[in-house]
Amino acid sequence: MLEADNPIARSALDDLGCPLSKLRSSRRIAGDYMSFYHKASDSGAIERVETQATNRGFLIGISAKRGHRRSILTGKSAVTHDFDQNGVYVRDFSECYKADLHGAFDFTLLEVTKAALVRLADRDGAATDTDLSRGVHGADLVLASLLGALFSQGCSSNERSALFVDQLSVAIGIHLLQKYGCRKPMAADRRYGLSSCRVATVLEMIDSKLNGDFAVDDLASACNLSSVVFLRAFRDTTGKTPHQWLTKRRIERSGGLLLNSNLSLGEIARSCGFADQSHFTRVFARETGAPPGAWRRNRRS
Repeated sequence: MLEADNPIARSALDDLGCPLSKLRSSRRIAGDYMSFYHKASDSGAIERVETQATNRGFLIGISAKRGHRRSILTGKSAVTHDFDQNGVYVRDFSECYKADLHGAFDFTLLEVTKAALVRLADRDGAATDTDLSRGVHGADLVLASLLGALFSQGCSSNERSALFVDQLSVAIGIHLLQKYGCRKPMAADRRYGLSSCRVATVLEMIDSKLNGDFAVDDLASACNLSSVVFLRAFRDTTGKTPHQWLTKRRIERSGGLLLNSNLSLGEIARSCGFADQSHFTRVFARETGAPPGAWRRNRRS
């Protein structure tokens, strides 16, 4: 996983065709299924954005605020769209794109290949062709919530494990296919389950790497399942997502060390897979209701 914050550009344009000199924020998080961007500008007049056709797949953007307008040009005609808060647009990279941007903007975007969408549509071992409905759509609160979790102000880049990004990517991909897919709808939800042997294998893998240095595909492969089916089966069996289970085990392990060792909070944080002491303190307090130092003092007194 890679995140870049406001990179020093070697070129005048970013890889989405926007002039870097007019961007207040340009962030990227790369995952296994898709890449995510945060692009914001305070400029009231962005020059024309233009990209040539490529095989990169789809770009989906969601506006954090209202007031942005863009005119999308096709041939000699143009269609103008005004974005409301949480408004969405879907763009196919295989089509040339040309648009004039008007007004400040704040977009979170995701780029997903068509091959990744096929993987995400493979819920029962039989992947089908996939496509998304292009154009500008209304507000999407579900997508806004999912992307907001990824770019949360309280979450630093080194706290976003590959597992966390993959898990969100799968949830986002399923949502995109269900809401914007224009081919055969995905099958209705049904319950899945993992055998006790498979559960034990997965939990052992999680316990062995509390730093979260593994991907959803690693866990799914151990169960001979696709990632999408595995995530549903794991949640239906344990009542938690893999990342929630990882957090649970980190808290349990750290609680034991707080009670039974004299390790510092920083040492415990590193031992239990947290990014740093601040990350440990925030997650521990959220899960237990008390910061680790106070929790230790109260139980030792």
